[in-house]
Amino acid sequence: MILTKVYANVKDIPHLHDYHVETALVKSDDLLKSILRVTSDHGHDYGIRLEDETQGLENGAAFIIGDHELLVLEAIPDEVMIITPKDIDEMGKTAHMLGNLHKPIQVKDGQITMLYDEVVKKTLDQEGASYVVEKRQLDEPMKYANLVAHSHHHHYG
Repeated sequence: MILTKVYANVKDIPHLHDYHVETALVKSDDLLKSILRVTSDHGHDYGIRLEDETQGLENGAAFIIGDHELLVLEAIPDEVMIITPKDIDEMGKTAHMLGNLHKPIQVKDGQITMLYDEVVKKTLDQEGASYVVEKRQLDEPMKYANLVAHSHHHHYG
């Protein structure tokens, strides 16, 4: 079965208990894809090919697969680093460093969240920056900065 449209996010579906729900585990970066193949916890294979590629997938995306039957995507928890800069200066330095390393991130509530990276960990340790490492289920995939609006070249030598 090919699924082409997200019905809703599972957290926004009233009377969820009225539905038979199959769950498919996906990696958080699979949520960036508009074409995806998944296997549910019931052993059924589904293809996802979104008609509207701007719609996008997220943790909890639900697809109608039958009469009162849903397939729900569940993101596998990732090991992430949550960086909490102490002030705007440290935020700027950290953002500059991560931008130069071309790391996808999420910024929210004064914190930078990114997938665990040993090079970044060593750099943050050297700088004495405050961060924690934990497993977290991401609602949305990490994103790179918009490279269409901005591009630059590195010159060496």
